[in-house]
Amino acid sequence: MRNYNEILEKIKDILSQELGNKKIFDKDISIALNINYNNFRKQKARNSIPYYEIMSFLAKRNISINWFFFNQLPESLIENTSNYIILKYQKNVIGSAGGGAINYEINPEPLIIDKQLLDHINCSYKYTEVLQVFGESMEPDIKDGSLIFVDKSKKEIDNKGIYVINTKDGLYIKLIKVNNDKVILKSNNPNFSDLIYNISDMNVIGKVCGVLIRK
Repeated sequence: MRNYNEILEKIKDILSQELGNKKIFDKDISIALNINYNNFRKQKARNSIPYYEIMSFLAKRNISINWFFFNQLPESLIENTSNYIILKYQKNVIGSAGGGAINYEINPEPLIIDKQLLDHINCSYKYTEVLQVFGESMEPDIKDGSLIFVDKSKKEIDNKGIYVINTKDGLYIKLIKVNNDKVILKSNNPNFSDLIYNISDMNVIGKVCGVLIRK
């Protein structure tokens, strides 16, 4: 299913059944998808389908994504869709392993991940997001262009963990060493120097729990 109007009608059918066959309007859909109504109207005018919000809507109701978008019956799937979870992929946000990068969230995209993978790397379903790495300072552990799984619930610093840190100079992916009121951001690659900040000038976004290395 690719037509926006068909997608909206299917959401209306789902909501209508939940509310005892009540007539559903666009504003009801915007509320169900947790999208500001004015933004929803603009997206509709541009035929811009809010995939992340729709998949979150489906996940909360345990509705098969394959059934919703492709009319594929759940019984025909090789694996039950409940084995998967939707993460925010901050595709337009780059975490720098070198010289700093932009430090805000814009237009996250949905990324469907097998729950077993998150269990294996001990990441929280609710608080994990995905970022792309730019730079070579954390090689060989994290290569330039790799994707990292960041658990935003894990902010307590230990000497062995790699973290995503927000600073006035941007977003960094580094080892952290705390020395009194100073924070030293260290690289794995010996060709890169340490970065030093006041502890009040940095914020730990989360701990890197897994890496998809770009070959």
